[in-house]
Amino acid sequence: MRLRLILVSLAFAALFIVVPTAALASPSGVVISQFRTRTAASPYNEYLQITNAGATTVDLSGWRLYDCYTSGGKAQVGTNGEPLPPGTTLPAGKSFVFGKDIGDYTGEADATYRYQVAETGGFQVRDGKGAVQDAVGAPGTACAEGAGLTLPTSGSNFTFTRKGIPPALVDTDENAADFGAPAGEADGTPCGPACAPAPIPTAIDQIQGSGATSPMVGAKVEISGVVVGVDNQAGVAHYTELDPRQEGIYVETPTAEQDSDPQTSEGIFVGGLTAADRSAAHIGQTVTVSGTVAELYGLTTVEAAGNTPTFSGTADGANLPAPVVIDKGTAAAQSIASNGTRSYYETLEGMRVALPIGTADSGGTNKFGELFLVPGKQRQRITGGYSVSQGPPALIYTSQDAGSADVDPTNPSAEPASTTRVDADLFDRVRNVVGPFGFGFGNYTIAPQPGEAPKVTGGPTSYPPEAPRAKKGTLRVANFNMENLFGVGMTDDGHTFAAAEIDAKTTRLANAIRLMHRPEVIAVEEVAAASALQEVADKLGGYRAIWMPSNDERHIAVGYLVDEGIDVTDVRQIGKEATTPVTGCNDNPADDPQLFERPPLEIGLKIGKTSFSLIANHWASQGHPEACREAQAAFVGEQVKALESAGGSVMVLGDLNAFQDSPSLETLRSGNSLANLWWEAPGANRYSYSYNGLLETLDHIFVTKKLAKQVEEVRYVHFDNDYYQRDEVSSPTGVSDHDPPVVRLTIPKGGLD
Repeated sequence: MRLRLILVSLAFAALFIVVPTAALASPSGVVISQFRTRTAASPYNEYLQITNAGATTVDLSGWRLYDCYTSGGKAQVGTNGEPLPPGTTLPAGKSFVFGKDIGDYTGEADATYRYQVAETGGFQVRDGKGAVQDAVGAPGTACAEGAGLTLPTSGSNFTFTRKGIPPALVDTDENAADFGAPAGEADGTPCGPACAPAPIPTAIDQIQGSGATSPMVGAKVEISGVVVGVDNQAGVAHYTELDPRQEGIYVETPTAEQDSDPQTSEGIFVGGLTAADRSAAHIGQTVTVSGTVAELYGLTTVEAAGNTPTFSGTADGANLPAPVVIDKGTAAAQSIASNGTRSYYETLEGMRVALPIGTADSGGTNKFGELFLVPGKQRQRITGGYSVSQGPPALIYTSQDAGSADVDPTNPSAEPASTTRVDADLFDRVRNVVGPFGFGFGNYTIAPQPGEAPKVTGGPTSYPPEAPRAKKGTLRVANFNMENLFGVGMTDDGHTFAAAEIDAKTTRLANAIRLMHRPEVIAVEEVAAASALQEVADKLGGYRAIWMPSNDERHIAVGYLVDEGIDVTDVRQIGKEATTPVTGCNDNPADDPQLFERPPLEIGLKIGKTSFSLIANHWASQGHPEACREAQAAFVGEQVKALESAGGSVMVLGDLNAFQDSPSLETLRSGNSLANLWWEAPGANRYSYSYNGLLETLDHIFVTKKLAKQVEEVRYVHFDNDYYQRDEVSSPTGVSDHDPPVVRLTIPKGGLD
């Protein structure tokens, strides 16, 4: 993380000097002295600075930062970070900075908080007993003192500074009187070592404790142990910002010093380290390092950013503790919590472990380099749905982080190459997986280290996958989410797409359609430019591209590729102006009450005497309430009802972002004759998406009663989820994160029955 320290000059501070007597309304004399909730470049680059305007040092042990937010139409106050650790102090006249975490705040912070503080909210600072020491917020919030402050959302001035200079800081309990107008984007002035408690030498098992979370979160500690593995890949926050806390080393207590309690792990992850300090050259050495205990997305860690580890001894594999062999039976029988933590695996978190054999029952290695395995040899697909949100207790995945280059911040969607990536297809078996045991995204992971590659044995999944073929007197219709197909020069998640990237993407998409044996009609989603879809059509030849702009801020929309021999009788976008009383249906909340970010696209087809309507959809993602998809389903269902009432037949298809057992699919069928063709696909074939080790269905095709009689074959073509990605130049594998469903219909000469 590149930290910037920008000192507020005396000349700048002088702009706010008044001649008041300090009215120390704060019980301790500690007041909010400076803050901002965004910059012009980022809505997440925010911080809060407190200053001790009193005459004596204040003990900040247990102090917390709270924020105001709106939920369910009501203003609420919630905790925004862990309590400050024992021994944290703030000397008279010094300032202390809370910064937004995961690299969002560009300055140097003494402590971090997790959640974005919106411009309609505010901050509260409370002491260890819960008493509010100071607050500032937008009008009408519980954080506001007096009338509060209007927090800007645009322009170039975002930093609010309290009037006066220490110790004469104005504190009248009226935000508008205490703070000047916002000016500039200055960062805060941290206290640094003068406020930080001294680290306490602590045993790793004491930090881990016997539960799913550490009993020492927030404590400053010093640990020693053997480096048993490294992690070189930072995660990506907000699709654009790297999270350096995920780069580091795994440290384990030497075997002779481990305690006898089986419930306390002897390993831990140390994050936020420099490239030199997390080099694989340190594996086998002894390390001593200081940092703050934290829970990083459920992984107990020591956050050591800014601290320098001390390494000693030789980097010899003989120094490594023997790996703990994962017991298949114990793994299968363990309890699992709602956040994914598992009772047996948690006792091994951070330690060096070994999985003798595992089977890839959740599909092939995904685009993040993750391969989900179930201990043992049994081959049985792991499926999920609306009512099944977690995989089996024994589920583990291998990560590629130890041998990976860092994510390119200019193109965070491109996964870097890795020397430790385990490439396997569905039902392949992987033997002798050895590495430190981590946790992320609700599952436990083994991170194979350089030089310790497991062995992959091929299984029964052959390539290419089956797909319905052309047949005289039939018509094949498919749905294909093309996953972020942008045009040349367009920007998404901070990355601008070059011509070479789009050329490679459209080549692979065209090859995927060839692998599907070129269905005559293909509904498509996540297409952001008509030119890009036309490029796919041109590379295939014989297709007409149909696309219309959407409401989506990323410009992605639904469209079609239609064989040029088929007569398209009508093209009509529906629902673009539709609204809903349901809140939270848009990626940008400011777009509520808009119903569709990506409105459905309806076309009419005529083949001989046969004609019917298609409605392509891309409903709200799973990050939005199910009620949003139900509202969208109800709208589309009414369109189908109207078409049927007029004597028409209809096919509804698309990435509905709804599982096969989701309530929204029943809503779609209400009042019409739609049938879900998911049930017509072979039983083992019914999935289109892989998420956290579960094979799920988000992509669907529905047909009304007359069309249902003509269904001859339905199949999902699994080139995205059953296989690891063969290459990035031409292979269809991994070109999307969705598998296309394809239906083949018989077309009677005289029309539909």
